[in-house]
Amino acid sequence: MYELWEQAQLGPLTLKNRTVRSATNEHLSEPDGRLTRVWADTLIELAKNQVGLVITGHFSVDGSQRADEGQPVMDSRADPELLRLAASGVHAHGGTLVAQLSHSGPKAPPAVNGLPAKHPADFSPEELDRLVDQFVFAARLCQQAGWDGVQIHNAHGYLLSSFLNPQTNHRTDEYGGSLENRFRLTGRILNAVRRACGKNFALLVKLDANGCGDLHGLLRLFQAADVDGAEVSGVDFSARAGVKEPFYLRDLEQARDGISMPLILVGGIFSLRAAHNVLAAGIPFVSFSRALICQPDFVARMEAGVQEESACLACNSCYKVYRQRPVRCVQHTVPIPQLSKVFGSRG
Repeated sequence: MYELWEQAQLGPLTLKNRTVRSATNEHLSEPDGRLTRVWADTLIELAKNQVGLVITGHFSVDGSQRADEGQPVMDSRADPELLRLAASGVHAHGGTLVAQLSHSGPKAPPAVNGLPAKHPADFSPEELDRLVDQFVFAARLCQQAGWDGVQIHNAHGYLLSSFLNPQTNHRTDEYGGSLENRFRLTGRILNAVRRACGKNFALLVKLDANGCGDLHGLLRLFQAADVDGAEVSGVDFSARAGVKEPFYLRDLEQARDGISMPLILVGGIFSLRAAHNVLAAGIPFVSFSRALICQPDFVARMEAGVQEESACLACNSCYKVYRQRPVRCVQHTVPIPQLSKVFGSRG
């Protein structure tokens, strides 16, 4: 059985424990997607509070296809000094830092971007080639800034998730139809990032347990692509408000036969007991999201033995409360500085 507080290996990464901060949109960029100091401080705070692996909220690799005004962009406009500051700060507290890279695809609002959202069928072969290059460019920026790896976002209905899902991928060329064809774009991105960044730069993925119709087949494809670890979530995670048990543990248990690739589980994990249950089931890493919005020091408090159950209500209000007042959790009373600025600028 895995122990939560033991040192663990994840591909080329040596983590101080088996806890992960799952990618969670910080909503702390400038309105045009540029990074801020408070964004970096948020990541450093998590590492200071004993999170082993800190995965950033999703970066858009295409500044014209952002998911919202709070989403940062990882392109030529990204501030290298802030990228280095985040990496050095996380490392100073013994943490590991990975950037989640994404393209919003169908979830890119025209009101934010001034352009229509793009679905799988909307991409020409030349645009797909450019997309691969954008992911590689973003990964190299992270590597040059001293980050430890990237996670390619294949979940939650964003572009790569939409390619994998037969309900949303209606292409009739080599990128549509069979699971292997629907995986082709993701496979190209993974291979290109690996070639550009090498084996010592971690290559992780996030995927849906219930978005492609064949979780086992999808895990086999990721394993064959030689990724260093796969985090499992689901397309319906936001519909499970109030549920405080692991959402996708049973799905993963039923689908992992023959899978030796390291796995990470996220969704519905709000207690030390739930984390131990995940590890006891043979899943080597445990990922937290809303619990760390509510209490950034929750992992440290668990490790110190002063708290075993998250104070999070699992109410999902963190998805919208920051648009109404400058906090991220309905239980918070002290505003986040950058959110105060944004809130004030909106009147």
